Amino acid sequence: MKNVWLIFILIILGCGQQDTSNIDTTTSSKTDLQWQGVYHGIFPCPSCDGMDTTLELIKPNKYTIYTVRLGTDNIPFQGSGTFKWDKTGNIIILDRGHIYRVYSDHLYLLDVKSRQIKGPDAQRYRVNKIQALDQQTTTTE
Repeated sequence: MKNVWLIFILIILGCGQQDTSNIDTTTSSKTDLQWQGVYHGIFPCPSCDGMDTTLELIKPNKYTIYTVRLGTDNIPFQGSGTFKWDKTGNIIILDRGHIYRVYSDHLYLLDVKSRQIKGPDAQRYRVNKIQALDQQTTTTE
């Protein structure tokens, strides 16, 4: 009977503990990815046909953004500023308030609580990295 209780106590104690020896806290999008570059996509817009958005991330923590409201006046907006990384190093917050999760080849626009937007339009909150611009090289002869 003592062995049953001992096993029961060991199971209870072991179930609540997480093995943290394999968690690498030094990895993040900020340190592991080539996040700088140009991203493009069309975000949903309730009063237009979409927000055509081009966002460039520049080291160390700068950005430029260019947006056009499709299907309306088509007057472009261009801005620039700085961004900061959250404590995980996976999310950036633009000084104008937009929040993005950073992946290797795209960014996701997040809601105000830094959560990914759900629903049928969820994939429309993604801007893809434009590889051609990042890999473009010029040579002079």
